[in-house]
Amino acid sequence: MDGRDERHKARMQRKKAVVDAKIAEAQDEYGLLLVHSGNGKGKSSSAFGMVARALGHGIKVGVVQFIKGAASTGEENFFRRFPEEVRYHVMGEGFTWETQGPPARHRQGAGGLGSGA
Repeated sequence: MDGRDERHKARMQRKKAVVDAKIAEAQDEYGLLLVHSGNGKGKSSSAFGMVARALGHGIKVGVVQFIKGAASTGEENFFRRFPEEVRYHVMGEGFTWETQGPPARHRQGAGGLGSGA
C-alpha cells in the first residue's frame, strides 16, 4: 500500500467513527414514507420488494396502493395474510375510457390519505 492508500484508509476510518458515534447516540425512531411514481415499469416490483425486505427484518409496514383496475392483485392477496405486520389500503376508482381524467382519482386519493386510512 502506498502513502495515498494509507491516508485514504485512515480518513475513511475517521469518517466511519463519526458515523458510528452518531448512530450510537441516536434515540429517536422515525417512520419512513416512500412514494414510487412515474411512467414506465418497475414501481410495484420495487415497492413490494422493499415491503418484503422490511418484513424480513421484523419491521411493520403500511401499503397504500393506487391502482387503475377494480380487481384485487396478487400482491394484495399475499400481504393481507399478515394483518399484524402489514396495513394494506387500496385506493383508486378504476380506469375506463369514460373515466380517464385525473381529478376524481386525485380527490379520492387525497381523501383517503387525509382520513387516516
